[in-house]
Amino acid sequence: MTGGYAGKILRVNLTTREISQLDTAKYEEFGGGYGMGAAIFWELAVAPGDWDMKDAFDPRNVIPLMTGPLAATGVPGAGRTSVCGLSPETFPTCEFWQGNLGGRFGTTLKLAGWDGVVVEGKAERPVWINIINDQVKIEDAKELWGLDTYETQDRITKMVGGRTRFDEE
Repeated sequence: MTGGYAGKILRVNLTTREISQLDTAKYEEFGGGYGMGAAIFWELAVAPGDWDMKDAFDPRNVIPLMTGPLAATGVPGAGRTSVCGLSPETFPTCEFWQGNLGGRFGTTLKLAGWDGVVVEGKAERPVWINIINDQVKIEDAKELWGLDTYETQDRITKMVGGRTRFDEE
């Protein structure tokens, strides 16, 4: 990891089921997190100019989930993840919006070797993205549909044979 970056951003297209990567260096000038996410959104959703951006549920919408350069360094509060994209929450006019989340997601994503995840497209049915270091799969979420957060975590834990919460075997 150089300069706080892992060097690659995961790109997942739910329509085509294509999994690829973007080079982080192209976006480093935007500082990580929200800055990188906004730049990626612009490049992949706005610049092509092929839609009116009035529907947040359009498969051409792009949702970047981006960490910052200090994620996984132990700096307090640095493990947050920024999420941005065209939001349905601003109905009746969809606008570009951003938010962020804490917890372990940003840190574990960085430790898996990724600076962020860009989700685009629309799946035919419910799916989840399984990231284990460089092994990334789009998994069927049929058996997870309708479960609460804790039940979903427990089910995924059994599927992948790992842990989802601290202090649990």
